[in-house]
Amino acid sequence: MFKAVIFLVFALLLTTQSSAQYIHLTEDEDLTSYTPTGRPRMAAEWEPAIGVLISWPLWIPKDLVLELAKDTRLYIVSQGITAQKEAVAEFTKWGIKPNQVKFIPAPLGDDAAWTRDWGPAALFSTDGTMKLADGKYIYSTPVSDIQCDDSLRFIYMDAEHKIIRTNRDDRIPDFISQFTGYDVVYLPFAFTGGNVICDGQRTAFSTCILTNENRYSGVSDEKFFTDVHQVLGLKHYNIISNFELEGIQHIDCFMKMLDEERLLVMRPPADHPLYEQYEGIINNELKFIKNAYGRPYEILRLDTDRYSGDELAAYSNSLILNKVIYVPLFNIPQDQIALQQWKDAMPGYTVKGFKFNIATEKVLDQACRDHYKTYGWKGTDALHCRTRAIWDPEMIYLSVNRLPKIVAYEKSYTVDVIIKDYSGRGFLPDQINLKWKKSTDPDWNVSQLIQTELDDHFKATIPENNHGTTIQYFVETKSISGKSQTMPVVAPDGFYSFEIGSVKK
Repeated sequence: MFKAVIFLVFALLLTTQSSAQYIHLTEDEDLTSYTPTGRPRMAAEWEPAIGVLISWPLWIPKDLVLELAKDTRLYIVSQGITAQKEAVAEFTKWGIKPNQVKFIPAPLGDDAAWTRDWGPAALFSTDGTMKLADGKYIYSTPVSDIQCDDSLRFIYMDAEHKIIRTNRDDRIPDFISQFTGYDVVYLPFAFTGGNVICDGQRTAFSTCILTNENRYSGVSDEKFFTDVHQVLGLKHYNIISNFELEGIQHIDCFMKMLDEERLLVMRPPADHPLYEQYEGIINNELKFIKNAYGRPYEILRLDTDRYSGDELAAYSNSLILNKVIYVPLFNIPQDQIALQQWKDAMPGYTVKGFKFNIATEKVLDQACRDHYKTYGWKGTDALHCRTRAIWDPEMIYLSVNRLPKIVAYEKSYTVDVIIKDYSGRGFLPDQINLKWKKSTDPDWNVSQLIQTELDDHFKATIPENNHGTTIQYFVETKSISGKSQTMPVVAPDGFYSFEIGSVKK
């Protein structure tokens, strides 16, 4: 029987704010024996998607809509046939073709634009079927001070100072289910999308306002951790400190998970009031957390700056969708630095930046104009908040247990890979390969991935090479269904690598 163990570790930060890190662990398990077969699995953001969910009337800039339509399919929640006709008329003027758009009619509430927060995650059930995981979206929107045990306040209150419930937005996933045919799994806890990031395997991160919100609704920490494990398959749930002096504390405005092994964390200017808080979370919390393969995360930095007073540009509030990264820009010089840092962190991806000047946007919801006045992105609410993937139900899931960046000389080097074909059709033997080469070579060598005795586990070897040689490698697969996938997603433009060091003693 599952037994949850919850450790509460108090971290000493350099600020006067109290901070706590909760790490949820389960019974011991060999870190290399994980298999998706027969257990639930929540998809990561970078996994294969067939479209992106946004709302109409628009709360995002035209340029972003055009690029999304060019790169993928638009799934648009809209209220009624009149709204749909308005959207079609505008999209036709913009050159967006009907086959690039799918409309999902649904009653829309005040938070409809924030598809990230109320929108469903992709949950692959124990039988391999993709479902929509719908968390409770009851209140709009909890706010707290920086301490994890601060009392919650709410952005929207009525004239009698009662919390406005978001019943209509909470029901939109039902309409998405009716339109797409994907069943809904109703989660018995709040799971606000902007405050949840996961690696597609067993690990997730949120700031502590999420557990605070669940406690407010009567869901204890123990109940929350137990349920996310049993329903979503999340074995390691890391709750880190809040990072804003006051705000919604959504983790996607603080950091981004790039893959199973790397975190991209924002860095304010050294003279900013929150600089020590950000550094404290990294040094006292993130550096002690292990990834799905039992190693410390590689932590990369994304430098930000002020765009209004002490407000910080939320460059981490970006969308990773298939082979493209969509980044919000804030009309400051730091924009170009942030774009370059994204490119450096994600070689092979196409990185696109988007400004959002309200005055130059001809088609926007009037409520959006009233809300933002002059500029449509905020440090607590940007591009990631208003977009959400529709994942591929027949995807090929890949996870590579990467070799260290420097390895000792060996006769060969084994690469372990997890592969799950959710189409159920399977692979032909020559359709799952490890490709590798010396960094100085033009062409890739091919080693066939061979299944081990474990479900979904494959391995292949790279032969010995000389000391000082850098080896580049990636995995490619193709299902009988016709689906193909590589890891990294952008291979061969992006790849893993290691350098061969001294002879092993």
